[in-house]
Amino acid sequence: MKLYTFKLGNCQYWHPPKILTIVSSALSRVAKIDKRKLLMRVNLVIFLLISSLLQVSASSFGQKISYTKNGVTLREFFKEITIQTGYNVLYAPEKVKATQRINVDFKEKDLIEVLQKICADEQFVYTIDEKNVFIKPAEQSLIGRIIAAFKTIDVKGRIVDENGSGLAGANIKVKNNTRWMVTDEEGFFTFKNIQEKSILVISYLGRETLEIPAKEDVGTIKLVLRNDKLNEVQIVSTGYQELPKERATGSFTTIDNKTINRSVSTNILDRLDGVTSGVLFTRGYSGIGSNNPKISIHGRSTLFAGAEPLIVVNGFPYDGTIDQINPADVENINILKDAAASSIWGSRSGNGVIVITTKSGHNNQKLQIEASSTLTVTDKPDLYYPGQLSAAEFIDLEQYLFSKGLFTSNFSNPYNVVSAGVEIFNQRKNNKITSADSAAKIDALKSYDIRADLNRYMYRPRVQQQYQLNLRGGTENYRYYMSGGYNKNLESSVPNHNERLTLNLNNTYGLFNNRLELSGDVNIASIKTHTKTVPYTPYTPYDRLVDENGNSLAVVKDYRMSYVDTAGKGKLLDWHFRPIDELFPNQEATVDQYRLKVGANFKIIEGLGISANYMSLNQYTNTETLSGADSYAARNLINRYTSISGNTVNRVIPVGGIFSKNNNVLQSQSFRSQLNYHKIIANDHEITAILGYEGSDSRSNIAGLTYYGYDAETLTNANGTIDPLKLYKLYYGQGSGSINTAPGLTRGIDINQSYYINASYGYKGRYMLSGSARRDESNIFGVKTNQKGVPLWSTGIAWILDREKFYQVEWLPALKLRLTYGYNGNVDKTVSAYSTAAVSSQNINGDTFARLVNPPNPSLRWERVKTWNLGFDFGFKRSMLTGSIDFYQKNAFDLIGNNPIAMQSGILQFKGNGANLQTKGIDIQLNSRNLTGALLWTSTFLFNFNTDKVTKYDVKQKSNATILISNSQNPLVGYPYNAIFSFPSAGLDAAGAPQGYLNGVVSKDYGKINSLLDPSQLIFHGSATPKYFGSLINTFNYQNFELTFNIIYKFDYYFRRVGVFSGSNYGSAAGLNYNLTAYNQRWQKPGDELLTHIPALNYPGVTGLDQFFTYSEDLVEKGDHIRLQDIRLSYNLAKHNFNKLPFKSASVFFYGRNLGVLWRQNRLHIDPDFGSNGIPQPFSGSLGINLTL
Repeated sequence: MKLYTFKLGNCQYWHPPKILTIVSSALSRVAKIDKRKLLMRVNLVIFLLISSLLQVSASSFGQKISYTKNGVTLREFFKEITIQTGYNVLYAPEKVKATQRINVDFKEKDLIEVLQKICADEQFVYTIDEKNVFIKPAEQSLIGRIIAAFKTIDVKGRIVDENGSGLAGANIKVKNNTRWMVTDEEGFFTFKNIQEKSILVISYLGRETLEIPAKEDVGTIKLVLRNDKLNEVQIVSTGYQELPKERATGSFTTIDNKTINRSVSTNILDRLDGVTSGVLFTRGYSGIGSNNPKISIHGRSTLFAGAEPLIVVNGFPYDGTIDQINPADVENINILKDAAASSIWGSRSGNGVIVITTKSGHNNQKLQIEASSTLTVTDKPDLYYPGQLSAAEFIDLEQYLFSKGLFTSNFSNPYNVVSAGVEIFNQRKNNKITSADSAAKIDALKSYDIRADLNRYMYRPRVQQQYQLNLRGGTENYRYYMSGGYNKNLESSVPNHNERLTLNLNNTYGLFNNRLELSGDVNIASIKTHTKTVPYTPYTPYDRLVDENGNSLAVVKDYRMSYVDTAGKGKLLDWHFRPIDELFPNQEATVDQYRLKVGANFKIIEGLGISANYMSLNQYTNTETLSGADSYAARNLINRYTSISGNTVNRVIPVGGIFSKNNNVLQSQSFRSQLNYHKIIANDHEITAILGYEGSDSRSNIAGLTYYGYDAETLTNANGTIDPLKLYKLYYGQGSGSINTAPGLTRGIDINQSYYINASYGYKGRYMLSGSARRDESNIFGVKTNQKGVPLWSTGIAWILDREKFYQVEWLPALKLRLTYGYNGNVDKTVSAYSTAAVSSQNINGDTFARLVNPPNPSLRWERVKTWNLGFDFGFKRSMLTGSIDFYQKNAFDLIGNNPIAMQSGILQFKGNGANLQTKGIDIQLNSRNLTGALLWTSTFLFNFNTDKVTKYDVKQKSNATILISNSQNPLVGYPYNAIFSFPSAGLDAAGAPQGYLNGVVSKDYGKINSLLDPSQLIFHGSATPKYFGSLINTFNYQNFELTFNIIYKFDYYFRRVGVFSGSNYGSAAGLNYNLTAYNQRWQKPGDELLTHIPALNYPGVTGLDQFFTYSEDLVEKGDHIRLQDIRLSYNLAKHNFNKLPFKSASVFFYGRNLGVLWRQNRLHIDPDFGSNGIPQPFSGSLGINLTL
């Protein structure tokens, strides 16, 4: 007897396992019975089985089903079958997803007919055994699977709301793919060339997301309204709480996981460059200011205090090394920009806040394994980019200056440094070599270029390897996340290399029906860096590292070459410096970080809870530097403190190595207790509030010690034989020096406590009002300040206009207005309310002394920043264009700066509160869908305007020259902190000398021009910080391919060319400066003044000429430029296309960065981000793969 089942509509045979058991048992019982009786009994068994099966078949075919509903889930429909027929429908939950929906329309249909139709449509097979229906996924043959993987169909349908009205702009996305499109004005769509077994994800703002299998006609799909649960809408995190972005009044920017992983840097902050509004990254060239942060949010908020934004990781300020955070462990990043968003962080929020949230598991999540690997190769640095004199130009300059007598004093003693060229000139002058020999040697030197040797022996392509493995999942009451990451980097500078290991474990438990939630996070990170500490700066551009046979050569370093050739007559250690022999890593720095976070969250009653969290960070930095006995550092120091008397050699420092050990211990702990309240009253009133206390204690201890005469095998040293108080005579000259063997100790303590409250009220989902207040106290401020603390507060309102009945703007269906105002704070931890002094080691008399750094200041207080922000969030019809616009202004006051003080105090100025600064700007972010369908093209455009102005600073500059040189130290009121000024130029005179203006008259009186104090006689060009900046990110998707590239721009700013030849800035007899540009463009003959602005070579130099020309308008350039930041090409592969693949999804990608400047306003081909003497970041290319198992 055989039963029938249906698979995709085709009749197939199947033997039910239960029937086989019955038959086998019956046959075993009658095995020894007479054949005739056996035959009769077998016939009887068959008759009974047929009768039973016919009854089952009849009863099943007799069951009728009537059911009509669109968008019903498969699980709901299977329940309905059970209700109407009494048959149990059994299936594996992971095979029938809760979100899988179908359209059903059956009237008095047989059960078999219904099952056949549903299973055929949804690619299942079914079997019936007694009153049970078993459902499982259909299987295909290998050929069938291959054909199905490449077979495409056109999918059409309509998306409607609960009233049957079409939803315009609903998103239809292919799951595990980058293809998506939106519905038209009536909710209809046609999605072409979709792989037949794809899953479509249908979503719309504020409505439930559905997943349905792709087929040619999916019919009408209804999207129902979503319940107002926080985890079902876009969430932003302030570090203290998570809240729906649509109900937030503050200015937030969220960088999701996909955007974070768009680039491949091992530094998490580098991945934000060019992808978020309101954030400016300063690359290699930082303008003229001494306090320019790498990252600034909404411009400057301080002058001399810490200018970097606060970094928060999982709810607590992060005091460790940012490189210890593995980007692969980061889920998302929120940037808090205005007072309402960031003032909850109080006195550390003035520069903005970056909130990093790491990955975690989810409840009821099946185990998910993610693995990734990336290989990045970066070109060698371009050593030929910075301006430099060629060997021939440099030797000509040396010959000119030698003839003028510049080097005469160098030959007054035997050890003063001179170059090989000057040595040759001196030998020829003293007739020690012939003119022919001199010419031959000089010609040989002119043929060398040290950059070629550096490029060959000192630099290599940088190679970075990244590996990551993540596991996460959860049950009803438990969720977990585990990860391990390993990075290995070969740096471009030989032989430096480093590696990083990170381990993370995150567990969360729910108890008492999840009323109590306990969590624990453990993060371990270790970075080990190996570097070469002996620096090599070529003394001349014709230095050589190896000879023709590849043997290492000695170069000029600290002493004249002829001196080290003969010094000590063989009794000293080899005193030559050979850079190639020093190419070994002699320093190892290890940074081990351990972070522990534990927390408890208890739900007291509905809407009211209490939480407590504790975080501990311990970071140990151990730096060991060993200069072996054969190293130049050890040989040089030993020889310096050696004396020779006859045949007796006395070494103060015995022959051996020099071993330095430095330990830096950072221990930080924080505690926070907080009440959390959230209540919706009568569906119209929503109240959210938090009230809390937090305290932090951060302590650092730094200890260092150097051992001389160190033996790495026996671990012995000679420090006991050295008197650190004694002045020892040096081998050369009449000087003396001490050898410090005493340990160095530094200690710091930073204790803070705070009380805070934050609350918001929403009415009818349209109006929002928020407010926050915080009081901070710290141990570093004076008594007066701590008695009253610092009150910081904010308030904000938001209005979602598109939810008003009167709002009927069809072309702009989404519009939200935000307005915030409040106070942030900032702190300068380099100053204290108490007298501070620096203790120095013994002076020449052996006395220990201290130098007063700052006088006592009991009124010292936090810096404060008053901020207002007006913002608009909007979306055009069908969501083809969405975005936000923010207008803001910050007025910072009580800023730490230099303040004048009465001369009777014994000091000229002190550091304290007394400066003001104003910053204002605009942020615009636009997201557009330019093309939809098979080829999808989306864009994100970021536009930022920002400018700052110093409004109060009481210390005045002494001259126009000091304004140009040190404006960032004592900024000029009424101008930006990074203001670029210059002397007006009148060009060169007939002799090649630069000319300026003195009181409006052309002049060469450089001394008076420089010393004059009249800013009106200077040219103000603008700021060294871009006033306009942003980016344009374009993304193209076609089937499984995605191409994205980022173009960034910076406009309206200036930079000063440095290292330009000025006529006499060639250095001194101790060493000439060959890192000069435009030397070959200098004035050389009458008439050149009409062709160039580079002065003539002159010796001796004219007083004040170099300073005047260096800061003249001739050397100020526009920094405006556009560059191609990066490009990424990826291919995504999903398992539903290839069922036998051992993973759920995979993607492979290529990523290229630093692709070059597309346009620049300066005509000298200078990269403004790195200036005229920097080296631009070279191109890097990455290959990577991401797997989800």
